[in-house]
Amino acid sequence: MGRNERIDLLVGDHAARLSERLQAHRAQLFPPHARKELRKFTSGEVANLLGVKDAYLRKLHLDGKGPEVEIRGNGRRYYAPDDIAELRNLLEKGTKTPGTYLPGRRGDDHLQVITVINFKGGSGKTTTAAHLAQKAALDGYRVLAIDLDPQASLSALHGYQPEFDLLDGGTLYDAI
Repeated sequence: MGRNERIDLLVGDHAARLSERLQAHRAQLFPPHARKELRKFTSGEVANLLGVKDAYLRKLHLDGKGPEVEIRGNGRRYYAPDDIAELRNLLEKGTKTPGTYLPGRRGDDHLQVITVINFKGGSGKTTTAAHLAQKAALDGYRVLAIDLDPQASLSALHGYQPEFDLLDGGTLYDAI
């Protein structure tokens, strides 16, 4: 560095080059159009989620009721998340107790809010929130997970990268 070179310009130049390299690295690891998809579930897993027997799901399938599911080489049935939702709707129509297969608010029920908060970093807040949201969704509840962390880790866990997906802003953090 020469005596006449300004330190603020040097630091700014280094910061810009470092930022470019970090963005290139991030784009390589997380391509902008990459999407996460929930895996398919075995009939045993679906039976556990719905609270029915696997044999009952097999009978529904053989009777042509419910979704057309993927059958793999070993003869096992695999259900996509949309298939599980279709099964929930089908089973709910035949139940005597509303909410057995489609849980959630009824009538004047209040909205349930679960907040995961701790002021210490690294305490598992994001992981806990993600697992709670995913389990509630798998149990048939409608879930809205709101990520107020400026690092957007919960969003990233669900396949969204605000740096790429929302280039013009538009996040809750921007609104706040």
